[in-house]
Amino acid sequence: MTKTIGLLCIALGAAAAAYLMAPRTPGLVDPPAPTTLQAPSEGVVPYRGLAIQVHSGYRPVATFEPLLQEVAELGANAVLFSTPGYMEHARSQSIYIDARKVPAPGDFQELIRRANALGLRVFLMPIVLLRNPRGNEWRGQIEPPDWEDWWAQYTEFVLYFADIAREGGAAGLMVGSELISTEKMTDRWTRLIAAVRPRFYGGRLGYSANWDHFRPIEFWDKLDFIGLTSYFTLADRRNPSVEEIVARWEPIRRDVLAWQRHINKPILFTEVGWCSQEGAATAPWNYYQNQVATPAGHEEQRRLYEAFVQVWGATPELTGVIWWEWTAGPGGADDFGYSPRSKPAEQVLRRWFAAGRPTTAPATQPAAR
Repeated sequence: MTKTIGLLCIALGAAAAAYLMAPRTPGLVDPPAPTTLQAPSEGVVPYRGLAIQVHSGYRPVATFEPLLQEVAELGANAVLFSTPGYMEHARSQSIYIDARKVPAPGDFQELIRRANALGLRVFLMPIVLLRNPRGNEWRGQIEPPDWEDWWAQYTEFVLYFADIAREGGAAGLMVGSELISTEKMTDRWTRLIAAVRPRFYGGRLGYSANWDHFRPIEFWDKLDFIGLTSYFTLADRRNPSVEEIVARWEPIRRDVLAWQRHINKPILFTEVGWCSQEGAATAPWNYYQNQVATPAGHEEQRRLYEAFVQVWGATPELTGVIWWEWTAGPGGADDFGYSPRSKPAEQVLRRWFAAGRPTTAPATQPAAR
């Protein structure tokens, strides 16, 4: 354990490192009543929100609170904070947190509280990023030299954020995201989830699976909800119509929901989004395929949003939809990224959020301590 903590503390900074190494005694505190994932009401998806990438440790409350205010003003009732830990590349050993990229624990807890105060329920999703990937490798392909040591480090990594989520009052915590090469290690995931539960008592646990690799996972029964990205191929050409996109979605929806009924857990779409680029429907995961801002690209993004709302927007098996993503940039006509800010897709979001009112997120939040 000392070796693992030492590896994590390399880049944490003094405050965060001290927090990680402090003893935890959750047994001395009576746990609050568990947060219940809100049940659908009259076809309304309970959690409707946006993702914010929390990737700076410098004045994080001042940096990210304005984004939270904007998300609330859009009409959302939830937010997902994605925050990184790092490996150098897919075959390196160590996982570390960079204090320049991640808020200190107290700041992160305050950010969660500020979100709650705005009526936004928080899902925290720590993810592993590769600092210096070799070629096209990504976190779904990691193969460290020593899996035993890697799992020890990864467990401490998730527990670090479980403490932050608990103390801040988050509604949910993702124990992982798109770690495909690890997903066959069911026993390891089961042990990790068992370790996290007493540290995040009162909250709900999920895992964010890649859109094309959710079926092989065999630890869904240990979790409270299914996390799923939405980067399915929805067209074979640029600029498909809404009707064409809907037609591609329908068999995917039937297939996913048939599988979901077998698993019997609600689905939280953790990443629903498309770049405002022509061709976004053909490879939604590929940010680099056509990095040019055009009116046609913005219209393709709008159509993709519209089609998703038509197909999934009132699905009772969903506990939530998190749109990827809301950023601080100006957005608008010159932007070709995922954010709908100041683009036609933003109006689709506003209408969908408004259609969900007066539904709000549950009041039974874990108490901040």
